[in-house]
Amino acid sequence: MATEEFGFEREDIQPSRFKKYKGKVGRVDRAGIVFAEGQQPCVGAACHFKDRYFLCKSTKDKKEICCLHSYENNLPKSRIACVLVIYDIGEKDGKKTLRGYELLPWIFSDTQYVKLRNLNKEWPFDKHDITLTCTNEDFQTIEPNPCKESFWRSKPDLVKKILAEAVEMRKGLSRQLGADLSVTEIREQLGIDAPGSDDAAVDMSLGDVVTNI
Repeated sequence: MATEEFGFEREDIQPSRFKKYKGKVGRVDRAGIVFAEGQQPCVGAACHFKDRYFLCKSTKDKKEICCLHSYENNLPKSRIACVLVIYDIGEKDGKKTLRGYELLPWIFSDTQYVKLRNLNKEWPFDKHDITLTCTNEDFQTIEPNPCKESFWRSKPDLVKKILAEAVEMRKGLSRQLGADLSVTEIREQLGIDAPGSDDAAVDMSLGDVVTNI
């Protein structure tokens, strides 16, 4: 991207307003997982954590410093993301009505993925909403439960509207998983001045994790 010169009159330059779904103890959210027919609902990657999340650079053929160096999180773990539609629900004449909604990215761990995978087997997310109950805000421990129907899929016009609104958010999901650092940048992140150690490490990709959980 080319640089440009400007003064202090620019109104289009604003701080980032990145927001993602976070559960809150004492609140139950009803949500739908947003994806189109034929589209996979989730994106994911194997990541490490050292002050911040970053993508694992190792492959099945070669371990990189992110897996070889000795630190607490040198074994990569999967981070997974999807788009949620969070409902604002009211009640009229004894029936639940949709007053509004908000689209938010949801980033979660392999443990949460297992809960959702098991729920999806009996209550497929292309036909059912879920309720999300947070039991621990610090660790974002969230219990999903099925709903009888899907609000956002109940009307074709609403489906079309929400899918259109979710396009740009879906494109950005991969960037929310972790920073895509170079090997040199990872060494700096880990505070390494010399080449990494020869500690044994286990190769693990997102596919390996999801297959085994």
